[in-house]
Amino acid sequence: MNINLIPLNTLKEGEEGIIHFIKGGYGLIGRFASMGIAPGIRVTVLRNSGGSILILTNGTRIAIGKGQASKIMVSKTKTKKVNDREE
Repeated sequence: MNINLIPLNTLKEGEEGIIHFIKGGYGLIGRFASMGIAPGIRVTVLRNSGGSILILTNGTRIAIGKGQASKIMVSKTKTKKVNDREE
């Protein structure tokens, strides 16, 4: 089975993915883990504009920089509605 992995910052608003791995050192991986961002977790992109990305994971909204988001590799799952519109 071949999974197409893409950086989290390439997902559009309303798109959802499963985290597979994080490219980074122990500090970055530990910081993400303390926020609930770890392999196997489902994330939904709420906003992807400007210099940051707002995601929803486990019922919590988290804002991270696009540089950090580019280190989170995900497989895209499906599209969700954002603000009552299909993306």
